[in-house]
Amino acid sequence: MAKQRISIVGGGLAGLSAAFELTRTAELRERYEVTLYQMGWRLGGKCASGRDEFGRNVEHGLHIWFGYYENAFRLLRDVYQEWDPPEGQKIKSAEEAVRPQTFTPIGALEDGEPYFHRVSFPTNDELPGFGTANLSVWNSLVRIIQLFTSSYERALQSDEHLARREPQIRATIGQHSLLAALNKDPAQTASSESALRVGQYLRAVTEWSKHIDGDRVWSHFEEVQGIADALRESASALVGTSFAQTGTGNVLAQTLDVASALANGLITDLLLGERSIADLDRLDFRQWLLMHGAKEDSVHDSPALFALYDTMFQYPDGERGRASYGAGTAVQVVLRMLGTYQGALAWELQAGMGDVLVAPLFQVLKSRAVRFRFFHKLRNIDIDSDMTSIVRLHFDRQVNLRIDQDDYEPVRLCEGVLSWSAAPDWSVIEDGEMLKDAGVDLESHWCDQSVSSIAIQQGCDFDEAVLAIPLGAFKKLNPLAGPCCQLLKANERFRTMTERLPLVPSISVQVWSERALAELGWTAPKPAMVCAPQPLAVWGDMSQVLAYEPPTQAKSLHYFCDVLATQLYRRPPTDASVPEQGKRLATSLATRWFEKAMSVWPHAVLERGEFDWGVLFSPSNEKGQERLGSQVVRANVNPSDCCVASAAGTTAFRLRANESGFSHLFLCGSWINSGLNTECIEAAIMSGMQAARAISQDAVPVPGESFLHLEQESISPCDFIRAATLGMLSLRAL
Repeated sequence: MAKQRISIVGGGLAGLSAAFELTRTAELRERYEVTLYQMGWRLGGKCASGRDEFGRNVEHGLHIWFGYYENAFRLLRDVYQEWDPPEGQKIKSAEEAVRPQTFTPIGALEDGEPYFHRVSFPTNDELPGFGTANLSVWNSLVRIIQLFTSSYERALQSDEHLARREPQIRATIGQHSLLAALNKDPAQTASSESALRVGQYLRAVTEWSKHIDGDRVWSHFEEVQGIADALRESASALVGTSFAQTGTGNVLAQTLDVASALANGLITDLLLGERSIADLDRLDFRQWLLMHGAKEDSVHDSPALFALYDTMFQYPDGERGRASYGAGTAVQVVLRMLGTYQGALAWELQAGMGDVLVAPLFQVLKSRAVRFRFFHKLRNIDIDSDMTSIVRLHFDRQVNLRIDQDDYEPVRLCEGVLSWSAAPDWSVIEDGEMLKDAGVDLESHWCDQSVSSIAIQQGCDFDEAVLAIPLGAFKKLNPLAGPCCQLLKANERFRTMTERLPLVPSISVQVWSERALAELGWTAPKPAMVCAPQPLAVWGDMSQVLAYEPPTQAKSLHYFCDVLATQLYRRPPTDASVPEQGKRLATSLATRWFEKAMSVWPHAVLERGEFDWGVLFSPSNEKGQERLGSQVVRANVNPSDCCVASAAGTTAFRLRANESGFSHLFLCGSWINSGLNTECIEAAIMSGMQAARAISQDAVPVPGESFLHLEQESISPCDFIRAATLGMLSLRAL
C-alpha cells in the first residue's frame, strides 16, 4: 500500500510532536510520509532559540519546565535515547539537558516596600516522563496540604518573632475524626477542650488526610468535611490577627485562606459534585474561591494567587486589570503543579531551548525521513464548494535557496551544543546579502517577503493536513484576510473558537552582567522568581547557560519576562512600523524597571539611588544606559508569538484535534482542547500527540488528558449514594 502523505503546517512543539508520534515506530514510518512546512529558517515556535552575532543564546522568553510535564519529559528522554549527537556535543542526555530548580521565591509588599517570600519546594525520588504520576484529585490535595504545612512550620522555625505571634485554636478533641491523630489517651481527652497551635492543628489535618481512601472519598463524608472545616478554622485563626501583620505572616495567612477555599471547592464541586472543568471554567478562579469561603483580601492580594496568574500569563491583551483564569483549568493546573510533580516542582534548561530539545528533535525526525520545507509561509487554505473539506494549501515561498531544500542544514555546533542561528544563513539564500542589509525578518508577521507561491493539492500532494500554527497566526485581528479566512466563514464553531480565545502579548529581556549574583546583592540561593516588581515580574538566574556561550567577562545571566499591555499585535500585516514600535515600548519599560525597581539587586544601585548600568556586560563597551542596547529586549507582539489566555468562559469553545469541522484537517497547538487547556510546553506536546492519534486511529492514551475531565456514560448505585451525600453537604451548608 502507498504511504499516507501527511502535511504538517507549523514547526512549533505541537507540530514537531505530531511528526514524532506519526513516525515513532518502523511500522508507522511505513504507513506515513510526513512533510513539515515552516515559515522562516528555524523550528520551535515560542520555544525557538538562536545564536546572535556574539554567539549568545537568544530566547522567546524564560522557559521553566514543571515537574508534572509528563509528556514533555517523555519526549525529551525519547529524543536523547534515539539521537546520534555530533562529535563535540556536550549535552548528551535528558538528565544533562534539564535540572531541578528548587528555590522559587514569590515577591510581595510589606509597608509598601517590595520584598520576597522564600519558597523552596522539596524534591522527591520520582522522575517525570516515565508514566508514573499519581493522577488522583484527593492525593493531589493531600500533597498540597502537606506542602503548605511544611512551609508554614519552616517559616516559624526561622522567625522567632513570628512564632511568638502564632495563635491557638480552641478545638474539641474528637470533634472531628482527624483530631484522633492527637489523642494519645482518648479516655482522658475525648470530651475535653484543648488549645492547639495552628501548626499543630495543620499537622493533625495532614496526618489524618493520608488515611482517607482517595478512590472512595465520597464514602468518607464526615472525615473529608472535617478536614475542610479544619482548614477553614486554621485560616480564620490567622487572618486579621497580629500574626498576619508581618509580611511573612500575611503571606502565610492569605495562602492558607486560599488553600482552604480550594479544598472546600474541590470536595464540593469535584469529588462529590463531579462538575466538569468546562462548567467550572465559566467563572474566574478568584470568583470560584470566593464562592467557597475565601476572603476578599486574600483573593485580591495573595502573592500565591498572583504567582499563578503571572506564571501562566492569564491577562488578556496583557492588561493586568483584565486578569481572568477559568476556575476549572486553574484548579487542574494547581493540582498538577503542586500535587503531582515528580523530582522537583520546577526544572531549568541548562542551555537554550533550541539547543536542548528542538535541534536534537529536528535531527531525529530527519533520520526518520521526515521532510522539512523551511521558508514556507501559509497564505491560504481552500475548501470545497460544500464547505466541508479542505482541497488546497497555499504557501508563499519566502526565498529561493542556492541548494536543494533537503540539503538545507539550519543547525550547527556552537560552544559544545547543537544550535540554531538567530538569523538565517544568508549565504545559501539567493540575494541573501541584499535581504540582510534591508533588515528583512522572515519570522515577522509584518514581513511580506516572497519570491513565489506554491499550492499543494489534497489527494495529489497530501492526504491529511495538520494545522499546527499558533492561534494568532490565523485569528481575525483586523479587516485583512488571514490564511484561514475560508474556514472561519464556513464553520461557526471554528470561527467562534478563534473569536473567544484571547491573546496575550509579552515582554522578554535577557541581560548579561559583569558581576556574579552575590556581587549584585542577592543573598539567597539561585532564584526562579515570580511576582517581582513590574513590568518584569518573572525573573530567573540562568547563569548556567554561560557554560555554552563564548567566553566573555559576563559572570551571570538573567532572564526576565512579563505580559505586555498593547494592541500592537492587532495591526494589519501591511503596517511595517509595528516591530520598531514594539521594540521602543519594550526598551522603555525595561529601562524604567532597571532604574526604579532594583530591590532584587541592591548592590547595582549607585549612591545617588540610580541604577549602575556598568554592571551590565556590553560586547561593544557602550557607556551608561546605552549598555541596554547590547542586551536582548523583545516585544513579543507578533500574533504568532502571543500566548493564548485560558480566560473564564472560553474553555467550552476550544476544539479537539479531530474537531476542525473539515475533512482531511486536524488541529494541534496549545490553543486546542487538549485536556490541559493552558499555554505551556506540555499542552502543546499533548496536542501534537492527540493530532497524531486522530490520524492513525490508534488508541494511544495521552497522560494527563483526562485528569478532572469526568464523563459519565451510565448511572451506577454509587452515583445515587454520591448524590445523596452531596445533598447532605448542601443541607449542612444551609
